[in-house]
Amino acid sequence: MSNQGKSLVRVPTLNLQAYTSYLKGLHYWNKLTPADARKAITCFEEALALEPAYAQAYGMMAGAYSYLGSTGQMQPRKAFSRVHEYANKALALDSTIAESHTAKGAAYLFYEWKWKEAYDALQKAVRLNPASTSAYQLLAFYYIVTGQKDEAVKIMEEAVRVDPLSPIMNQYLGNMYIFAERYDDAIRQADKLLEMHPQMRSSIEVKAWGTGMKGDWDGALELFQEVHRLTNHPLKGLMGLGYAWAKLGQRDNAMDCIRKIEQRQTEEPEAVLDADLVGIWYALGDMDKVFYHISQCVEKRTAPVNFFLEYPVFKTIRDDPRYRQMQVIPKPLD
Repeated sequence: MSNQGKSLVRVPTLNLQAYTSYLKGLHYWNKLTPADARKAITCFEEALALEPAYAQAYGMMAGAYSYLGSTGQMQPRKAFSRVHEYANKALALDSTIAESHTAKGAAYLFYEWKWKEAYDALQKAVRLNPASTSAYQLLAFYYIVTGQKDEAVKIMEEAVRVDPLSPIMNQYLGNMYIFAERYDDAIRQADKLLEMHPQMRSSIEVKAWGTGMKGDWDGALELFQEVHRLTNHPLKGLMGLGYAWAKLGQRDNAMDCIRKIEQRQTEEPEAVLDADLVGIWYALGDMDKVFYHISQCVEKRTAPVNFFLEYPVFKTIRDDPRYRQMQVIPKPLD
């Protein structure tokens, strides 16, 4: 049998309890919320306590930390240090699994801003496992960062063909439709997911942005209110809500969202919420505050700034001369 054939039939673990914990981790991971990502990490840790040589569990734990770090739910320096640590452990155990290369690609993409290294790692993950839809998802982010929105849509459509029932892949396809300004497609994609998962916050959010960008900010407001309600927390899920209030001329309500985000930042110093504040201040038209928080995003390396600024809601930001003056396309980390 060839080495390739052996790789295809390799059993990740013979420990049934470890495998069960790993599957529980995947279940939480697919819910696509920060709280569930933390639950997934706990499950992967349980799997590793039972089976210390479980390479896939290390790889998926690295992926979960990359999600927390890139979305501002955890200090990026700490999160991506763990991404590299666990991805390297996975690679040392088994360099042929896609999960570890995907996690390394996430660190290059979201924290170190090394575009070529990110692309190479993600392409290797796809070569090792053509069904590695997480790598497709991150390649879509790479295409957004490098100005190739149509390619981002294409690769997520391919990911959905590979795994048509994946909530994560379907949700990110909807998000790529937003980036490409295909709002009707985004809304249809969100509705498709919401039929199966009626309380999936990220899908409601995609539908809200699509609805708002079509001009119906009253309808978007209702959806963002539902997103906020589903967080079950008075200080979370407020960016879209504040943006919609601002678009509707309700400055006091938008400012209330800002105050609550700032309160959360004080109460949760591990979180990095400048990108949320960029959104609401932008909708309110206070460009001084917008560029202050953009500079904080660059300094804290919360995510590639030129990724989230590609979202169509920020389309006119390039008209401000400060956009051309400041370093909005971050330099790679040495």
